[in-house]
Amino acid sequence: MTARRIDLSTDVRGLRAANPAAFVAILCLALSPVGAFVSHAVEVPLSKLLMAPAPTLPTDGTYLAGDAMFMVTHLAGQVRLRFSDSDEIFYLTSEPASMGGRLLKYDSGEVALLVTGWGGITLYTEEMKSGVPAERSDEAMGFDAKPIAARDFMQWVSKLAQGLASHDNLAVGFTADWDVLQKNDKERALACDAMRNAAAGIERAVKNTRRGAITDGLHIVKVAPAQRAGVTVKGGVLIVSYAPQGGPSAQPSSRVIARAIEAAF
Repeated sequence: MTARRIDLSTDVRGLRAANPAAFVAILCLALSPVGAFVSHAVEVPLSKLLMAPAPTLPTDGTYLAGDAMFMVTHLAGQVRLRFSDSDEIFYLTSEPASMGGRLLKYDSGEVALLVTGWGGITLYTEEMKSGVPAERSDEAMGFDAKPIAARDFMQWVSKLAQGLASHDNLAVGFTADWDVLQKNDKERALACDAMRNAAAGIERAVKNTRRGAITDGLHIVKVAPAQRAGVTVKGGVLIVSYAPQGGPSAQPSSRVIARAIEAAF
């Protein structure tokens, strides 16, 4: 039997520019004795050869992007982001981007990170709207904040309110079903996150909208369980809902809370 001469088609030549690794693999197979015979019987669809690589997500670790430092970890398949100057943990959603990359977004819909197909990372913030390249510098150490014990819970809530009063001159109190939260560790953890995010959301809103309107009109933050996480502002009360069955991400971020406050005032 005479070996068939391999003639690269126009499509495969185009593969050289689009996917060099796949081109080299095909060329090596074609030039080998085995490849010459196998090529008579096997045809690989070009669409499979050009298939995009598996979605790329950031590696767990600590990253530097300009003056910003942040950490990334994964939990139950979800990407988590935390900045070094805050205890808030953002749970990001992921969607495809061009060239095999991924866009990671806050629950508010704003882009937090862009991950390229080859692993490059860009951070987006209010101060860096056009994005700043990020470089991994270390492991992600101490990512999760220490849980608030039942005996420390009420004092912790009081400090949140005091922080708003001293930093932003806001007289805001927190309310919840204290008896339930004292007894239920899982629900208390969610409620603490919701309260922390509410305080951060109020501070964010004060910077972005009329301080006087918020100072005069917002006096109570009510944190309560619900079927779905959410936030509303009604009659001077900021209502932040968390979903006990939804896992640790089932509470609105400070970004969503700030948007609701800005819309109300």
